[in-house]
Amino acid sequence: MTEYRFRGEIPGSKSIFNRALIVKSYFPVLDLHGHADCDDVRFMREGLKDIRDRSRIDCGEGGTTFRFMALRASRVRGMHTLEATARLLQRPQQGLFDLLSQLGVQTQVKGRELFIVSEGWKRPRTPIKVNTSESSQYASALILNSWLLDFDLEFELVGDKVSESYFELTAKMLKELGMRFQVQGNKYVIPAGQRISKLEYRVESDLSSAFTVAAAGALSGGACLENFPQKSSQPDFVFLEIFKRMNIAWEFKEQNLCVHPSTTLRATDCDLFQSPDLFPVLAVLCSWAQGESKLYNAPHLAAKESNRIAKVADLLEKLGVSHEVLPDGMIIRGNPQQPLKKGVVFNPDQDHRMVMAATLVKLKGHDVTIEHPEAINKSFPEFWGMIGIKP
Repeated sequence: MTEYRFRGEIPGSKSIFNRALIVKSYFPVLDLHGHADCDDVRFMREGLKDIRDRSRIDCGEGGTTFRFMALRASRVRGMHTLEATARLLQRPQQGLFDLLSQLGVQTQVKGRELFIVSEGWKRPRTPIKVNTSESSQYASALILNSWLLDFDLEFELVGDKVSESYFELTAKMLKELGMRFQVQGNKYVIPAGQRISKLEYRVESDLSSAFTVAAAGALSGGACLENFPQKSSQPDFVFLEIFKRMNIAWEFKEQNLCVHPSTTLRATDCDLFQSPDLFPVLAVLCSWAQGESKLYNAPHLAAKESNRIAKVADLLEKLGVSHEVLPDGMIIRGNPQQPLKKGVVFNPDQDHRMVMAATLVKLKGHDVTIEHPEAINKSFPEFWGMIGIKP
Protein backbone atom coordinates (compact mmCIF):
# COMPACT_ATOMS: atom_id res chain seq x y z
CA MET A 1 0.00 0.00 0.00
CA THR A 2 1.24 3.50 -0.89
CA GLU A 3 1.45 5.92 2.03
CA TYR A 4 -0.55 8.93 0.86
CA ARG A 5 -0.34 12.41 2.30
CA PHE A 6 -1.71 15.46 0.54
CA ARG A 7 -1.80 19.14 1.26
CA GLY A 8 -2.99 21.64 -1.32
CA GLU A 9 -5.95 23.33 -3.00
CA ILE A 10 -8.38 21.52 -5.29
CA PRO A 11 -9.12 23.34 -8.60
CA GLY A 12 -12.38 25.23 -9.06
CA SER A 13 -15.67 23.39 -9.56
CA LYS A 14 -16.20 22.63 -13.23
CA SER A 15 -19.97 22.69 -12.63
CA ILE A 16 -19.83 26.20 -11.22
CA PHE A 17 -17.18 27.39 -13.67
CA ASN A 18 -19.24 26.38 -16.68
CA ARG A 19 -22.28 28.12 -15.27
CA ALA A 20 -20.25 31.26 -14.53
CA LEU A 21 -18.77 31.27 -18.04
CA ILE A 22 -22.29 31.32 -19.53
CA VAL A 23 -23.14 34.36 -17.39
CA LYS A 24 -19.87 36.07 -18.35
CA SER A 25 -20.73 35.57 -22.04
CA TYR A 26 -23.68 37.96 -21.50
CA PHE A 27 -21.72 40.34 -19.27
CA PRO A 28 -18.00 40.36 -20.20
CA VAL A 29 -17.33 42.84 -17.38
CA LEU A 30 -17.82 40.02 -14.84
CA ASP A 31 -14.47 38.91 -13.36
CA LEU A 32 -14.21 35.25 -12.39
CA HIS A 33 -11.73 34.23 -9.68
CA GLY A 34 -10.41 30.69 -9.41
CA HIS A 35 -8.93 28.27 -11.91
CA ALA A 36 -10.00 25.13 -13.77
CA ASP A 37 -8.05 23.61 -16.65
CA CYS A 38 -10.13 20.48 -17.26
CA ASP A 39 -11.46 19.58 -20.70
CA ASP A 40 -15.09 20.39 -19.88
CA VAL A 41 -14.24 23.98 -18.91
CA ARG A 42 -11.81 24.38 -21.80
CA PHE A 43 -14.45 23.33 -24.34
CA MET A 44 -16.97 25.71 -22.76
CA ARG A 45 -14.53 28.63 -22.75
CA GLU A 46 -13.48 28.08 -26.36
CA GLY A 47 -17.01 27.37 -27.56
CA LEU A 48 -18.37 30.63 -26.18
CA LYS A 49 -15.75 32.51 -28.20
CA ASP A 50 -17.05 30.89 -31.39
CA ILE A 51 -20.73 31.86 -31.15
CA ARG A 52 -21.80 34.03 -34.09
CA ASP A 53 -24.55 33.95 -36.74
CA ARG A 54 -23.02 30.84 -38.35
CA SER A 55 -21.01 29.10 -35.67
CA ARG A 56 -19.40 25.68 -35.34
CA ILE A 57 -18.73 24.67 -31.74
CA ASP A 58 -16.92 21.60 -30.43
CA CYS A 59 -18.46 20.40 -27.14
CA GLY A 60 -16.20 17.36 -26.68
CA GLU A 61 -17.60 14.76 -24.27
CA GLY A 62 -19.23 17.14 -21.78
CA GLY A 63 -22.96 16.73 -21.29
CA THR A 64 -23.11 20.00 -19.34
CA THR A 65 -21.11 21.82 -22.02
CA PHE A 66 -23.36 20.47 -24.78
CA ARG A 67 -26.66 21.28 -23.11
CA PHE A 68 -25.66 24.70 -21.80
CA MET A 69 -24.08 25.62 -25.13
CA ALA A 70 -27.15 24.61 -27.12
CA LEU A 71 -29.32 27.06 -25.17
CA ARG A 72 -26.62 29.76 -25.31
CA ALA A 73 -26.15 29.46 -29.07
CA SER A 74 -29.91 29.51 -29.61
CA ARG A 75 -30.05 33.04 -28.17
CA VAL A 76 -28.05 34.21 -31.23
CA ARG A 77 -29.82 34.45 -34.56
CA GLY A 78 -28.43 32.13 -37.22
CA MET A 79 -27.46 28.51 -37.79
CA HIS A 80 -25.20 26.82 -35.26
CA THR A 81 -23.51 23.44 -35.42
CA LEU A 82 -22.59 21.73 -32.16
CA GLU A 83 -20.11 18.89 -32.49
CA ALA A 84 -20.00 16.17 -29.83
CA THR A 85 -18.76 12.64 -29.39
CA ALA A 86 -21.01 9.85 -30.65
CA ARG A 87 -21.39 8.58 -27.09
CA LEU A 88 -22.56 11.97 -25.81
CA LEU A 89 -25.26 12.17 -28.47
CA GLN A 90 -26.39 8.67 -27.52
CA ARG A 91 -27.08 9.83 -23.95
CA PRO A 92 -30.62 11.12 -23.18
CA GLN A 93 -31.12 14.44 -24.99
CA GLN A 94 -34.81 14.51 -25.94
CA GLY A 95 -35.65 16.94 -23.13
CA LEU A 96 -33.16 19.40 -24.65
CA PHE A 97 -34.74 19.23 -28.10
CA ASP A 98 -38.25 19.61 -26.64
CA LEU A 99 -37.15 22.65 -24.67
CA LEU A 100 -35.60 24.35 -27.70
CA SER A 101 -38.73 23.63 -29.76
CA GLN A 102 -40.89 25.45 -27.19
CA LEU A 103 -38.61 28.50 -27.62
CA GLY A 104 -39.18 28.51 -31.39
CA VAL A 105 -35.79 26.96 -32.16
CA GLN A 106 -35.32 24.24 -34.78
CA THR A 107 -32.95 21.32 -34.14
CA GLN A 108 -31.73 18.28 -36.05
CA VAL A 109 -29.13 15.64 -35.21
CA LYS A 110 -26.98 14.13 -37.96
CA GLY A 111 -24.17 11.82 -36.94
CA ARG A 112 -22.02 13.64 -34.40
CA GLU A 113 -23.57 17.07 -35.01
CA LEU A 114 -26.54 18.98 -33.64
CA PHE A 115 -27.81 21.65 -36.02
CA ILE A 116 -29.63 24.60 -34.45
CA VAL A 117 -31.53 27.20 -36.48
CA SER A 118 -32.72 30.14 -34.42
CA GLU A 119 -34.23 33.59 -34.79
CA GLY A 120 -33.44 34.13 -31.11
CA TRP A 121 -35.90 32.94 -28.49
CA LYS A 122 -39.53 33.57 -29.31
CA ARG A 123 -41.98 34.34 -26.55
CA PRO A 124 -43.89 31.10 -25.89
CA ARG A 125 -47.68 31.33 -25.96
CA THR A 126 -47.92 29.10 -22.89
CA PRO A 127 -45.51 28.46 -20.02
CA ILE A 128 -42.61 26.21 -21.02
CA LYS A 129 -42.60 22.64 -19.70
CA VAL A 130 -39.11 21.54 -18.69
CA ASN A 131 -38.80 17.78 -18.29
CA THR A 132 -36.44 17.02 -15.39
CA SER A 133 -36.87 13.23 -15.43
CA GLU A 134 -33.70 12.76 -17.54
CA SER A 135 -31.56 15.53 -16.11
CA SER A 136 -31.71 18.82 -14.24
CA GLN A 137 -29.32 20.32 -16.80
CA TYR A 138 -32.14 21.36 -19.14
CA ALA A 139 -33.66 23.55 -16.44
CA SER A 140 -30.24 24.93 -15.49
CA ALA A 141 -29.44 25.70 -19.14
CA LEU A 142 -32.74 27.58 -19.49
CA ILE A 143 -32.32 29.89 -16.52
CA LEU A 144 -28.60 30.44 -17.18
CA ASN A 145 -29.55 31.90 -20.55
CA SER A 146 -32.48 34.01 -19.34
CA TRP A 147 -30.54 37.27 -19.03
CA LEU A 148 -31.55 40.35 -21.05
CA LEU A 149 -34.76 38.89 -22.48
CA ASP A 150 -37.41 41.31 -23.76
CA PHE A 151 -40.24 39.18 -22.33
CA ASP A 152 -41.06 37.50 -19.02
CA LEU A 153 -40.01 33.85 -19.14
CA GLU A 154 -42.50 31.44 -17.55
CA PHE A 155 -41.73 27.76 -17.10
CA GLU A 156 -42.69 24.71 -15.07
CA LEU A 157 -40.56 21.75 -13.98
CA VAL A 158 -42.30 18.46 -14.76
CA GLY A 159 -41.37 14.82 -14.11
CA ASP A 160 -39.05 13.30 -11.52
CA LYS A 161 -36.48 15.84 -10.37
CA VAL A 162 -33.27 13.99 -11.20
CA SER A 163 -30.23 15.68 -9.57
CA GLU A 164 -32.50 18.53 -8.44
CA SER A 165 -29.69 19.81 -6.22
CA TYR A 166 -27.74 20.89 -9.31
CA PHE A 167 -30.66 23.05 -10.44
CA GLU A 168 -30.79 24.54 -6.94
CA LEU A 169 -27.04 25.22 -7.22
CA THR A 170 -27.68 27.11 -10.48
CA ALA A 171 -30.55 29.14 -9.04
CA LYS A 172 -28.58 30.09 -5.94
CA MET A 173 -25.61 31.23 -8.01
CA LEU A 174 -27.78 33.34 -10.34
CA LYS A 175 -29.53 34.97 -7.38
CA GLU A 176 -26.13 35.88 -5.94
CA LEU A 177 -25.29 37.51 -9.27
CA GLY A 178 -28.51 39.51 -9.31
CA MET A 179 -31.16 37.49 -11.16
CA ARG A 180 -34.70 37.76 -9.73
CA PHE A 181 -37.19 34.84 -9.70
CA GLN A 182 -40.82 34.43 -8.87
CA VAL A 183 -41.40 30.88 -7.64
CA GLN A 184 -44.63 29.05 -6.81
CA GLY A 185 -44.17 25.31 -6.38
CA ASN A 186 -42.68 23.99 -9.61
CA LYS A 187 -43.61 27.14 -11.55
CA TYR A 188 -41.12 29.92 -12.21
CA VAL A 189 -41.27 33.39 -13.71
CA ILE A 190 -38.11 35.29 -14.64
CA PRO A 191 -39.04 38.92 -15.41
CA ALA A 192 -37.68 40.53 -18.56
CA GLY A 193 -34.45 42.53 -18.63
CA GLN A 194 -32.40 40.64 -16.04
CA ARG A 195 -28.91 42.08 -15.41
CA ILE A 196 -26.07 41.20 -13.05
CA SER A 197 -25.52 43.21 -9.87
CA LYS A 198 -21.94 42.01 -9.22
CA LEU A 199 -18.69 42.57 -11.05
CA GLU A 200 -16.78 39.70 -9.41
CA TYR A 201 -17.49 36.06 -8.60
CA ARG A 202 -15.25 33.48 -6.90
CA VAL A 203 -15.52 29.84 -8.00
CA GLU A 204 -15.04 27.47 -5.06
CA SER A 205 -13.19 24.14 -5.18
CA ASP A 206 -14.72 21.22 -7.06
CA LEU A 207 -16.16 18.99 -4.35
CA SER A 208 -16.44 15.93 -6.60
CA SER A 209 -12.67 16.09 -7.09
CA ALA A 210 -12.17 16.99 -3.43
CA PHE A 211 -14.07 13.86 -2.40
CA THR A 212 -11.65 11.65 -4.32
CA VAL A 213 -8.57 13.24 -2.70
CA ALA A 214 -10.24 13.16 0.73
CA ALA A 215 -11.15 9.48 0.23
CA ALA A 216 -7.50 8.74 -0.64
CA GLY A 217 -6.51 10.42 2.63
CA ALA A 218 -9.05 8.35 4.55
CA LEU A 219 -7.72 5.13 3.03
CA SER A 220 -4.05 5.93 3.60
CA GLY A 221 -2.09 8.65 5.37
CA GLY A 222 -4.41 11.66 5.42
CA ALA A 223 -5.17 14.79 3.41
CA CYS A 224 -5.46 18.50 4.07
CA LEU A 225 -7.54 20.39 1.49
CA GLU A 226 -6.80 24.10 1.54
CA ASN A 227 -9.45 26.81 1.06
CA PHE A 228 -12.23 24.27 1.39
CA PRO A 229 -15.73 25.79 1.65
CA GLN A 230 -17.36 25.22 5.05
CA LYS A 231 -20.76 25.67 3.39
CA SER A 232 -21.59 24.86 -0.20
CA SER A 233 -24.51 24.34 -2.58
CA GLN A 234 -22.56 21.69 -4.47
CA PRO A 235 -24.45 18.40 -3.99
CA ASP A 236 -21.28 16.44 -3.27
CA PHE A 237 -20.72 18.46 -0.08
CA VAL A 238 -22.73 15.63 1.50
CA PHE A 239 -19.58 13.48 1.49
CA LEU A 240 -18.61 14.98 4.86
CA GLU A 241 -21.73 13.49 6.44
CA ILE A 242 -21.03 10.15 4.74
CA PHE A 243 -17.50 10.23 6.19
CA LYS A 244 -18.94 10.60 9.69
CA ARG A 245 -21.14 7.55 9.20
CA MET A 246 -18.17 5.56 7.91
CA ASN A 247 -15.98 6.44 10.91
CA ILE A 248 -13.70 8.75 8.90
CA ALA A 249 -12.54 11.62 11.11
CA TRP A 250 -12.21 15.12 9.67
CA GLU A 251 -12.00 18.67 10.98
CA PHE A 252 -11.86 22.22 9.75
CA LYS A 253 -8.66 24.07 10.62
CA GLU A 254 -9.21 27.69 9.61
CA GLN A 255 -9.87 27.51 5.84
CA ASN A 256 -8.68 23.91 5.47
CA LEU A 257 -10.38 20.52 5.63
CA CYS A 258 -8.16 17.92 7.29
CA VAL A 259 -9.11 14.26 6.79
CA HIS A 260 -7.52 11.60 8.97
CA PRO A 261 -6.91 7.99 7.94
CA SER A 262 -9.37 5.42 9.25
CA THR A 263 -8.30 1.91 10.25
CA THR A 264 -11.87 0.75 10.87
CA LEU A 265 -14.19 1.87 8.10
CA ARG A 266 -17.88 1.26 8.83
CA ALA A 267 -20.35 0.12 6.19
CA THR A 268 -23.09 2.59 5.29
CA ASP A 269 -26.31 3.02 3.31
CA CYS A 270 -26.42 6.04 1.00
CA ASP A 271 -29.22 7.54 -1.09
CA LEU A 272 -27.32 9.00 -4.08
CA PHE A 273 -30.27 10.48 -5.99
CA GLN A 274 -28.89 14.02 -5.64
CA SER A 275 -25.18 13.16 -5.69
CA PRO A 276 -24.60 10.30 -8.16
CA ASP A 277 -21.05 11.42 -8.98
CA LEU A 278 -19.91 10.08 -5.60
CA PHE A 279 -20.81 6.51 -6.56
CA PRO A 280 -17.59 5.09 -8.13
CA VAL A 281 -15.16 6.33 -5.46
CA LEU A 282 -17.64 5.71 -2.63
CA ALA A 283 -18.01 2.12 -3.84
CA VAL A 284 -14.25 1.66 -3.46
CA LEU A 285 -14.40 3.08 0.08
CA CYS A 286 -17.22 0.69 0.93
CA SER A 287 -15.24 -2.25 -0.43
CA TRP A 288 -12.74 -1.72 2.42
CA ALA A 289 -15.40 -1.23 5.10
CA GLN A 290 -16.49 -3.89 7.57
CA GLY A 291 -19.99 -5.08 6.66
CA GLU A 292 -22.58 -4.58 3.94
CA SER A 293 -23.10 -1.18 2.32
CA LYS A 294 -25.99 -0.21 0.08
CA LEU A 295 -25.67 2.63 -2.47
CA TYR A 296 -29.05 3.24 -4.05
CA ASN A 297 -31.67 5.50 -5.71
CA ALA A 298 -29.44 6.55 -8.62
CA PRO A 299 -30.70 4.73 -11.74
CA HIS A 300 -29.36 7.65 -13.83
CA LEU A 301 -25.85 6.29 -13.17
CA ALA A 302 -26.41 4.01 -16.16
CA ALA A 303 -26.55 7.03 -18.51
CA LYS A 304 -23.42 8.85 -17.37
CA GLU A 305 -20.11 8.92 -19.30
CA SER A 306 -20.24 5.15 -18.89
CA ASN A 307 -22.75 2.84 -17.30
CA ARG A 308 -21.21 3.43 -13.90
CA ILE A 309 -23.12 0.67 -12.15
CA ALA A 310 -21.82 -1.87 -14.66
CA LYS A 311 -18.25 -0.48 -14.63
CA VAL A 312 -18.02 -0.46 -10.82
CA ALA A 313 -19.29 -4.05 -10.84
CA ASP A 314 -16.58 -4.89 -13.40
CA LEU A 315 -13.89 -3.36 -11.16
CA LEU A 316 -15.09 -5.09 -7.99
CA GLU A 317 -15.41 -8.40 -9.82
CA LYS A 318 -11.76 -8.18 -10.90
CA LEU A 319 -10.76 -7.49 -7.29
CA GLY A 320 -12.80 -10.35 -5.85
CA VAL A 321 -15.04 -8.04 -3.79
CA SER A 322 -18.49 -9.52 -3.14
CA HIS A 323 -21.29 -7.29 -4.45
CA GLU A 324 -24.81 -7.30 -5.84
CA VAL A 325 -25.89 -5.09 -8.73
CA LEU A 326 -29.16 -3.18 -8.27
CA PRO A 327 -31.10 -1.28 -10.96
CA ASP A 328 -30.39 1.93 -9.04
CA GLY A 329 -27.04 1.17 -7.41
CA MET A 330 -25.22 -1.65 -5.63
CA ILE A 331 -24.84 -3.67 -2.45
CA ILE A 332 -21.15 -4.04 -1.50
CA ARG A 333 -19.92 -6.59 1.03
CA GLY A 334 -16.74 -4.96 2.22
CA ASN A 335 -13.61 -6.75 3.38
CA PRO A 336 -10.93 -4.74 5.20
CA GLN A 337 -8.59 -7.75 4.82
CA GLN A 338 -9.21 -8.34 1.13
CA PRO A 339 -6.31 -10.14 -0.58
CA LEU A 340 -4.40 -7.92 -3.02
CA LYS A 341 -4.71 -8.89 -6.67
CA LYS A 342 -1.91 -8.83 -9.25
CA GLY A 343 -2.05 -8.31 -13.00
CA VAL A 344 -5.48 -6.66 -13.10
CA VAL A 345 -6.25 -4.69 -16.27
CA PHE A 346 -9.17 -2.29 -16.04
CA ASN A 347 -10.88 -0.39 -18.85
CA PRO A 348 -12.63 2.74 -17.43
CA ASP A 349 -14.64 3.09 -20.66
CA GLN A 350 -13.55 6.71 -21.17
CA ASP A 351 -15.07 7.68 -17.81
CA HIS A 352 -13.03 10.05 -15.64
CA ARG A 353 -14.71 8.97 -12.41
CA MET A 354 -13.93 5.33 -13.11
CA VAL A 355 -10.27 6.31 -13.50
CA MET A 356 -10.46 7.91 -10.03
CA ALA A 357 -12.03 4.81 -8.50
CA ALA A 358 -9.46 2.45 -10.04
CA THR A 359 -6.61 4.69 -8.87
CA LEU A 360 -7.75 4.47 -5.24
CA VAL A 361 -7.69 0.70 -5.63
CA LYS A 362 -4.04 0.99 -6.75
CA LEU A 363 -3.35 3.23 -3.78
CA LYS A 364 -4.51 0.45 -1.46
CA GLY A 365 -2.08 -2.02 -3.02
CA HIS A 366 -3.90 -3.85 -5.82
CA ASP A 367 -1.77 -4.19 -8.96
CA VAL A 368 -4.04 -2.53 -11.51
CA THR A 369 -3.21 -1.24 -14.98
CA ILE A 370 -5.70 1.45 -16.04
CA GLU A 371 -6.28 1.62 -19.78
CA HIS A 372 -6.61 5.13 -21.27
CA PRO A 373 -6.01 7.00 -18.00
CA GLU A 374 -6.13 10.28 -19.94
CA ALA A 375 -9.93 10.18 -19.53
CA ILE A 376 -9.27 11.95 -16.20
CA ASN A 377 -8.58 15.18 -18.13
CA LYS A 378 -12.32 15.67 -18.59
CA SER A 379 -12.65 16.95 -15.04
CA PHE A 380 -9.36 16.75 -13.13
CA PRO A 381 -6.09 16.93 -15.14
CA GLU A 382 -4.19 17.79 -11.95
CA PHE A 383 -5.20 14.43 -10.46
CA TRP A 384 -1.99 12.48 -11.06
CA GLY A 385 0.16 15.17 -9.46
CA MET A 386 -2.13 15.33 -6.43
CA ILE A 387 -2.60 11.57 -5.99
CA GLY A 388 1.14 10.89 -6.24
CA ILE A 389 1.14 7.62 -8.21
CA LYS A 390 1.36 6.87 -11.91
CA PRO A 391 -1.57 5.35 -13.80
